[in-house]
Amino acid sequence: MVSNSKALIKIINTGFTTVQLLIVTLLLFLLMANLLHAISITILLVILVPAIILFVYIARLKAKIITLINNSFAPMQALEQWADNNYDESAISPIKINTPVGNTIAKLQHQLLTQSNGNSSFDMLLREKALLDNDTGIGNREFFNSRLEALLKEEDSHGAVLFFHFTECETIQSLYGSSSALTLFNTLITTIKHRLNHLPVYFIARRNEFELALLIPDIYVKETEKLATRLVNNLMAVPLPVGISKEEFVHIGISFFKYATKPYQVMAEADMALRSAQLQGPSQWFMYDKGEVEHAKGSLKWRTLLSKVIAKNTLAIFFQPVIEQGTGQVLHQEVLTKIRDNERQLISARVFMPMVRKCGLTEQVDLLVFENVCQLVVDANMPSQYSLNLSVESLLSPDFLEKFKVVLAQHAGIAGKVIVEISEYHLVNNLTALIPVLSELTAKGITVIADKVGQFVVSSQYLKLCPISAIKLHRSIVLNIQEKPENQTVIQSLKAICAPLRISILALGVECEEEWEILLKLGVNGGQGHFFTKPMEQVVGPTH
Repeated sequence: MVSNSKALIKIINTGFTTVQLLIVTLLLFLLMANLLHAISITILLVILVPAIILFVYIARLKAKIITLINNSFAPMQALEQWADNNYDESAISPIKINTPVGNTIAKLQHQLLTQSNGNSSFDMLLREKALLDNDTGIGNREFFNSRLEALLKEEDSHGAVLFFHFTECETIQSLYGSSSALTLFNTLITTIKHRLNHLPVYFIARRNEFELALLIPDIYVKETEKLATRLVNNLMAVPLPVGISKEEFVHIGISFFKYATKPYQVMAEADMALRSAQLQGPSQWFMYDKGEVEHAKGSLKWRTLLSKVIAKNTLAIFFQPVIEQGTGQVLHQEVLTKIRDNERQLISARVFMPMVRKCGLTEQVDLLVFENVCQLVVDANMPSQYSLNLSVESLLSPDFLEKFKVVLAQHAGIAGKVIVEISEYHLVNNLTALIPVLSELTAKGITVIADKVGQFVVSSQYLKLCPISAIKLHRSIVLNIQEKPENQTVIQSLKAICAPLRISILALGVECEEEWEILLKLGVNGGQGHFFTKPMEQVVGPTH
């Protein structure tokens, strides 16, 4: 459109200039004729004055026509400029052109935004209906069971399950009505959540009418004992209606688990422990004595081991491929990290990363993993892309980002092969701070993936605000999905959000063909897990 207006102006300029040149030529001819006495001065004046007037009129007419054309084409040129500016952008800027076309586009933009927000709300509603309890807003049985099953499939996983029973809630319901009982129940849930604020991850769900289930990954026995005592004290401090005794108000049963334990065994033991606590009478917690199942060391020993790993760069790097549906080709390789203890035994990230955070070494470990991956990819000239999980602490640290960019600059061409994965939970809870960080990374050619999607029930609005190229479903959504219509609903709602945004959906933890077949029918773009291949260890030399 810009070129068309310029061409038209050029034609008009050429035409009017030609006419003006003819007039000037005529005037010069008349002047020469007069000098040669070929015509009289009277005839010269009669012709000269109208010619000059015509020349000035043509000049003004030309200026008016060009101004009119510029004014006519200006809105279209502005519209074209707006389109050019937004051609390669994932988020289109609002249009501010006060013309019928501009106003119509602005109206359409508003309608699309409203519809888009509605889709996110609908997606959130579907996920809530499938996995959350209507009365309390916390997880339901399916939510809890899926998270526990998935956690028990993760290598080196361990933690605790706590079952809560509030005996007097039934009495309150009888004396004061269901509404009063539910209000108290929600107050108790809020009290528990407040006590758990210091934990990085936990899952709470409604087990029965007045029973709760709590799943805490990566917690050890002594820490759980202290937590259970505080929970009992906090819950007994909640005000109760007149006539309701606190003495036998709350009972907690605790069961510990580790990798490959059967879910029903964990829950059966927690239930038995709960019944034992109730038999004791007064409000209390109970667990069966198994001894210390922790293969953990004290904080000081952990710090010594981790400092040694960092200093000597003894990280063990593994790659696990993500496979494209249909073609079976490798989309990218995910980087999995382990360390070796003093006996040269491998310890998975599930065990050592919580201690890395506790010792304040997260940024150092994240940077070392990145350096090792860059060296591996460059030295071996590997063609694939490689995804690594970066903690939110590192991504929000200016010091880490500067060092990250330095490593990136030291390895030419590596940016296009790097994928950064960040958990959906941390992304949503730090969205405002992370948007400029992720935008800067993508501007350098790095791809961003939202990881562990579906582990918690959160809004998917972040997909429209962040430069996300793919999401990776949490294993709790994938595990035995052929038997879980509620999880299939979650994927269908995510597909409706992701498809218009051209965001791929990848499935983590695919273990069997039955799972993969259902995932393919649901439109998943790729998968990762033991069904395809196990992680392979890579050899990397010291980076410093």
